[in-house]
Amino acid sequence: MPEDLPETFEHCAEVLKQKLLSYQSQTDDYYNSCLIEFQDQLKLFEKELPYVSQLAVDSLLKEHEQKLSYSTGQIRHLFNKQLEDWESVK
Repeated sequence: MPEDLPETFEHCAEVLKQKLLSYQSQTDDYYNSCLIEFQDQLKLFEKELPYVSQLAVDSLLKEHEQKLSYSTGQIRHLFNKQLEDWESVK
C-alpha cells in the first residue's frame, strides 16, 4: 500500500486533479445522455398525447354506458314488479 501513495504533495495534487477532471467528464457525459433521453421521452409523449385524450373519452363513455345500463335494468325491474303488484290487486 505505501507504494501506491504519491511521493510528493505536488504529485498527490496532480493525481487528485486528474481524477477530479475524469469524474467531471464522466458527470458531463452522463448529464448529456440524460438530457438526450429526456428529449426523446418528451418527443414520444408529444406524439402519443392526441391518443391519450381519445382513450380517456372512450373510457369515460364506456363507464357511463355501463352505469346507464345498470340503472335502466333496475328501473325496468322495479317497473315490472309494480306492474305485477297492480295486476294482483285487480
